Amino acid sequence: MESGRRNRRANALWIAVPLLLAAGAAGVWMHGRERPAGRSDGADTQAAAESATAAGTSAHAAATHPSPLPRGRFQDIRAELEARARAGDAQAAYRLGEVLGRCRNYQPIAGGEFTEMLARAIANGGTYLRIGGRSVDDPQLLDVMLYSKDRADAVCGDVGDLSGAVRAGDARAWLELAAERGHARAMVDYGEFAFEDLPTDGDLLDHADEVARRRELARAYLRRAFEAGEPESLLALAAAHGNKPYLGRDAAEAAAYFKAYRGTDAGRRMPAGVLSFIEQQLAPPGDARQTADVERRAAQILQAFQQRRAPR
Repeated sequence: MESGRRNRRANALWIAVPLLLAAGAAGVWMHGRERPAGRSDGADTQAAAESATAAGTSAHAAATHPSPLPRGRFQDIRAELEARARAGDAQAAYRLGEVLGRCRNYQPIAGGEFTEMLARAIANGGTYLRIGGRSVDDPQLLDVMLYSKDRADAVCGDVGDLSGAVRAGDARAWLELAAERGHARAMVDYGEFAFEDLPTDGDLLDHADEVARRRELARAYLRRAFEAGEPESLLALAAAHGNKPYLGRDAAEAAAYFKAYRGTDAGRRMPAGVLSFIEQQLAPPGDARQTADVERRAAQILQAFQQRRAPR
C-alpha cells in the first residue's frame, strides 16, 4: 500500500517535466497520456475564444491591455481574464492558454516532500522510476526534475484545482488569440497544443483541412517568433522536428536547433545538467560527419537568429 502511494505521488513529478521548456521540448521524454479533460466552467468558453480569435486575425496589431493582470487564484480571476482577452489583452489570453494547457494535472508538492520522495526512490534503487531511459538516481535526470518542479510551481502554483474545468482545445484557442495579437511566447507555445483536441489518427484524418490550417499557422508563428528574437522558438523548432514532428521528423534538424539554443543567453543560463540531458535525448550518437553537419547547421541557425531573419 505504501509503495503504491509513493508511486502515485511520484507520478506527479512527471506532470511537471513538460514545463521544463515552455516550448514543449521536454516532451521528447514524456509519453504519458493525460486524463480526459472535463467541461469548462462556462459551456461557451471555447466558442467565445474561437470567436475572439477570428476577430483578432484581422486585428493582429491591436494594442494589449496596459494594466497588470489581476492577481489571485486562477479560478477566481478566470472570468476577468477571459473578458480582458476578448477585449484585446494579449497577455490575458496567453495566461489563459498557458494555464489551461499546462496546469490541468498539476499537483503541488512541498519542496521537503519532493526531496524526501526522491531520496526514498534512490534508496530503493531508483529502478521503478525511469524517464528517457534513465533511473531516478541519474544526476542529470535529478537536475531535470528539480528544474522542472521550479518551472511548474512558477506557472501553476496559484492556479488551484482545474479538474472538470478545461476542455481539450481551450488552450489552443486562447493561445491563437494571443499570438494573433503579437504575443511572442504564445506564438512559440501554439504548436504544442494545436492538435490536443484531435488526439487520434481518425480525428486528424476527419479534420484534414483544419489540421493543415493549424500546422501552417504554427509554422508561421514560429518563424515570426524566431525573427523577433524569442529564444524559446529555437526549442519549439527542435520539438517540431523531434518529439512533436508536425513540421516533419528530422533528428539532425532537431539537434541543430537545440545546439543553436545553447548559444543564446537563455541557453547559457539553463543548468548544465539539464542542457546535457536534453541534448543526449535529441542527438543519438552519430558518426563524425553527421556531428559536423549538425554543428554547421546549428551555426547557420544561430547566425540567422542573431540577425533576426529566417534560416535558410
